[in-house]
Amino acid sequence: MMRSSNPVFRTLERSNTYEGSDVATYRGIVFKTASLLLLAVLSGYFAITQIPIESLFPLMFGSMIVALIAVIVSSRSPRLAMPFAIVYALAEGVLLGVITVLFNSYVPGVALAALIGTASIFVVMLFLYSSRTIRVTSRFRTIMYSVLLSFLVFFILFGILNIFTTITFNVPIALAISGVMIIFGALMLALDFDRAEHIVEGGADKSYEWVVAVGLMVTIVWIYIELLRFLAIFSRNR
Repeated sequence: MMRSSNPVFRTLERSNTYEGSDVATYRGIVFKTASLLLLAVLSGYFAITQIPIESLFPLMFGSMIVALIAVIVSSRSPRLAMPFAIVYALAEGVLLGVITVLFNSYVPGVALAALIGTASIFVVMLFLYSSRTIRVTSRFRTIMYSVLLSFLVFFILFGILNIFTTITFNVPIALAISGVMIIFGALMLALDFDRAEHIVEGGADKSYEWVVAVGLMVTIVWIYIELLRFLAIFSRNR
């Protein structure tokens, strides 16, 4: 079995066999991923247009907790994946809606640019993977896992140091860090496409389509947020 750096897909590796009369398909994965993204968009739009601004920030932090719980449950229990995937999309939509408005007020037009950039990265990575220009090998996975571990250590140390002192980065360093995060997110897509391929080719039960869809959405959200950050920093310091 192949492995993925996306924590949602790693749950699937604990299953040696798949059972069920109705098996997962690429069409099902695409449909469910698109449905979750649409729910997130609608949820975010509702939050920023219908909810009073003084309630948005408490709602945003609450949505973070709900989204985290939902993504953990949906990745660990295929039977509960569908309802919790929907809960995740709705909660994540509120969070993304608020973040998008904040960034777009800081740099007008940055949200649209980040959206186009995210879609472009997804299409390019899908083409590179499907054409086998990028091959997911054991060495590729090892490098990705090492980089992921480095990111985790960096963020933990950064968070601890920020408790005792304020750490700031100059513009070139901030852009470099954000750029590396975007590239890493794009490469995560290759691993996730590989995992989705093994789920379909291995005859996984159709309920796993929701698990795969959530995993793809996690990566897409990662890329979108990092693109927002990168473009905002770049635009404000031109």
